[in-house]
Amino acid sequence: MRTSQSTIRPVSLRVERAVDPIGIDEPRPLLGWQLPAGARGRAQTAYQVVVTDDADAVVWDSGTVASADSVDVPYGGPPPRPRTRYHWRVRVIDERVEPSDWSQPATWESGLMRPGEWTADWITSAAEAAVPVRIDLDTRAPFENIERIWAAGTPAPAEALFRAEFTVPPGRAVTGAQLTTGGAAEITAWLNGVPVHGTDPRPAVRVGRNVLALRAVAGALPGGLVARLTVSLADLHPVLLVADDRWRAAAAPIRPEQIGPGELAGPGELAGPGELAGPGGWTGSGEATPDWARPDHDDSGWAKAVALGPHGNPPWGREPATYRPSPYLRRAFEVSAPVRRARLYATAAGLYELTINGAPVGDHRLAPGWTDYQLRVPYQCYDVTALLRPGRNALAGTLADGWYAGQVGFLGAGHYGDVRALRAELHLDLDDGTHTVLGTDGRWRTGEGGLRYADLQNGEVYDARREPAGWREPDFDDTDWPAAVPVPGPAGAPQAQIAEPIRALHELPARTVTELRPGTVVVDFGQNIAGWLRLRLRGRAGQRIMLRHAEVLDPDGELYLTALRTARATDEYVLRGEPDGEEYEPRFTVHGFRYCEVSGLSEALDGADVTAVVAYADMPATGRFGCSSEPLNRLQANIVWSQRGNFLTVPTDCPQRDERLGWTGDAQVFAATAAFNYDVRSFLRKWLQDVRDAQRPDGAIAHVAPDVMTGAQVDNPTRWAGSGGWGDAVAIVPERLLTAYADRRAVTESLDAMDGWLRYLDRRGGGDQPDGGYADWLAVTPTPKELVNTAYFAYTARLAARLAESVADPRAGDWHALADRLRAQFQARYVGGGGRVSSGTQTAYVLALHADLLPAADRPAAVDRLAAEVAARHDHLTTGFLGTPWLLDALTEGGRVDVAYRLLTQSGYPSWLYPVVHGDATTIWERWDSWSDSRGFQNPHMTSFNHYAYGAVGDWLYRTVAGLAPTAPGYRTIRIRPRPGGGLSSAEAELATVHGRAAVAWRDEAGAFILDVTVPPNTTAEVWVPDADPADVTEGGTPASDADGVRASHRADDGSAVFTVGSGTYRFRRG
Repeated sequence: MRTSQSTIRPVSLRVERAVDPIGIDEPRPLLGWQLPAGARGRAQTAYQVVVTDDADAVVWDSGTVASADSVDVPYGGPPPRPRTRYHWRVRVIDERVEPSDWSQPATWESGLMRPGEWTADWITSAAEAAVPVRIDLDTRAPFENIERIWAAGTPAPAEALFRAEFTVPPGRAVTGAQLTTGGAAEITAWLNGVPVHGTDPRPAVRVGRNVLALRAVAGALPGGLVARLTVSLADLHPVLLVADDRWRAAAAPIRPEQIGPGELAGPGELAGPGELAGPGGWTGSGEATPDWARPDHDDSGWAKAVALGPHGNPPWGREPATYRPSPYLRRAFEVSAPVRRARLYATAAGLYELTINGAPVGDHRLAPGWTDYQLRVPYQCYDVTALLRPGRNALAGTLADGWYAGQVGFLGAGHYGDVRALRAELHLDLDDGTHTVLGTDGRWRTGEGGLRYADLQNGEVYDARREPAGWREPDFDDTDWPAAVPVPGPAGAPQAQIAEPIRALHELPARTVTELRPGTVVVDFGQNIAGWLRLRLRGRAGQRIMLRHAEVLDPDGELYLTALRTARATDEYVLRGEPDGEEYEPRFTVHGFRYCEVSGLSEALDGADVTAVVAYADMPATGRFGCSSEPLNRLQANIVWSQRGNFLTVPTDCPQRDERLGWTGDAQVFAATAAFNYDVRSFLRKWLQDVRDAQRPDGAIAHVAPDVMTGAQVDNPTRWAGSGGWGDAVAIVPERLLTAYADRRAVTESLDAMDGWLRYLDRRGGGDQPDGGYADWLAVTPTPKELVNTAYFAYTARLAARLAESVADPRAGDWHALADRLRAQFQARYVGGGGRVSSGTQTAYVLALHADLLPAADRPAAVDRLAAEVAARHDHLTTGFLGTPWLLDALTEGGRVDVAYRLLTQSGYPSWLYPVVHGDATTIWERWDSWSDSRGFQNPHMTSFNHYAYGAVGDWLYRTVAGLAPTAPGYRTIRIRPRPGGGLSSAEAELATVHGRAAVAWRDEAGAFILDVTVPPNTTAEVWVPDADPADVTEGGTPASDADGVRASHRADDGSAVFTVGSGTYRFRRG
């Protein structure tokens, strides 16, 4: 390449999409750069990359490569050596065939690369290793967030009767049932007239209406029944029935055999304060079922049960909590010379935080993150050079349960193991030329302190009185601390972290502080988030402060906790009693909340003393959308906040209740929107690895990834996989990454898994997929599952074929043939004359249209039928998780953008704007009516207020309302085509693409249509000006067809003027 005559040089150099990263384990890391914005038409025609080592010796010189590629260019030199820093730079040849200047140098540093490079042991405390028994508050979990109830009366009756109904959906097998009760001296239970006290209630459950009847006898304490019935169903969330004021209740005569306080009323149930409630905790006299307990009994004359307050309130109290303190570990050591470079590699079975000489190591939270630890264990690399000094130093760490040992989902704790352990090694390069390695081993010392309990779902318990002063410092006397012991550790191989770490990224001040009662306040932060609190407190030593979290309040202004199910979402802090006050911020938990109840206060809590800390994966923010409609702007903000609240270490469904799982269906419908708001390349690549790890041997894709369902406390370990629209994430998410980022590696890594999934589906039924799975989950009008499953199979087969073509994989032909067969079978079974699709639901038409399953001649009629179905619903949608993301596209592509806008701007139930206008929503809801004007809260046991799936409409906001969409992978070519409508007068969007900033802003102004466009360097765009002849459009005040950078123009069939332009900034005007 000759001497530079160009005025440009490459910028924004990245390795594995990061700036100067360290700890990279990739054998062929991907390099990328951008051209600086500037003159119109700027482009690259060739490049040269040179990589050197610390000694400035050339490791790899690509030579001049004739290519416009500047994204994900693979390093082509020898395999990187472990713990080695590489320097690199790049220059390009521009569109004038002039060489650029060399870029500024950038670096990357390899990690440990191979498991055999690790020398450190897995260590923990002797107490932790000797007692691998999980004590995780399971005994209290069944009654968390459940009300105590009793029959009305003054005085309260000593014996009460209760009845409650629930429904089991048809066609669903009951796989288990569990009834748990407490709060009375004696409890007798019947389910559908069958005695179930002390027995398995499952045989008594039936499809359709069910009636649970209870008789409860108070002891020395007043009656305060708590009850929870869980019915597990195949392929569905369980049916939950808990005691509340919707139960019917009646007083009953006092029975002579009532039991006094402290006497056992059945297995696992202790009456009175400190009660312990467990399954089977009730007694019965063995008499025949009384009439009032039979399902056909008329209880219309019974009153509603009286709610007495949440479980745990006086006078009944709560069972004494037994906590498992977090291990504290430390190692003091000497450094003999100034430190030139120091790297700390660390991971944990559980969560960890480390310090050196009392200073935090890094700013990661909830490290090392979540994977299937039996297959791989992520580790982090930290530059700790500045934290070390010659002489005595100390490395200290704290462990907590996390995903490894704590509560995960709704199936309990300890899914991967019970013993929390640390593995870390510190590599020191000193100025005197020596290299020292300090790893975790038996020379470490272990203790415990203030952190008495920590769980992601349940919260933290921290007793500040028990924290050893200065234990992280070099001069702390740890001679009384026992030595650490080695333990096996997780089975998975260590792997450098792929995705961005979780960090605390925003802080929200208190909006209001409202006193509920003396010593108890509710703080409103005005925004639903995932995170925790930081607060300043004053009080006496031993005073206990309790922080409870919730997304919404009930009508009385109290926290609405029922929707959390068994998640405690409670932090407890015991004060030291510092005269000047003390600060508390949890370290190893995360809550989904807008409101926090702070109780146990002895002084007024000032709003300035409490802050909400927002945490999520530190992905670069890339997109912004806005328009002239404030409700739509709030909708977009809600979408972004729901993404933040659910993109921590995997894309979860919700951040608040006892679930928080990586549901594949939720993630695939939202992936395109996610890629507008944030750079999710690394985040979703890591999660796709989890998806592949969770694939079954028969090819079925698990419903959640990481897969915590298989083999976990469920009756059928094979049932949690294979759902249409969910398993298809294995192809859909890689396609979204290819489209947004030109990420072909994500495609190649997943092709074998796609193959297994397609083969599984073909064996299961081919073009006649069976009923089953989640299908159009939570739709207002259900669509037959077999139709949904078949449509998705056909769609994914075609998608996989195109993905295979994009990377020249020979399976493309077979998959196209499969897609052709499935399309024909779908038409034969589900498509009638005149574009009619079986069942006639909105989702049926949406899937058939968007997946291209209809004969071309029938598409216009099918669009008309879809529009008519929307009109019949008075411009309301009826779709669920799978129909909603493509609904507006199906209408837009069919020429009915007017109908699409009527749906988008609808504010009545069900609609996207109903939660915004009627529900004061600040995030996306799980259900269209998680709360409604007429009914209040929906199903209290599956009602999340932070669930991003319906936020998939954000993709349409960017692509259609603003008009910014890719037409080639990674936005190498762009379509800028705004579709004004819905009464909007303006809209705008911008996106940090892999090539640079793309932007569009349009507005109607005094009869003129003005369109501002920014096209990134090294790309081209097709710009559509609606309702215009090219001759009537100007750019920068001159005829657009003659403007600099405009390469071609024509008029489209819809009447738009279309211009092809190179990179740069433009202003088009019509009128």
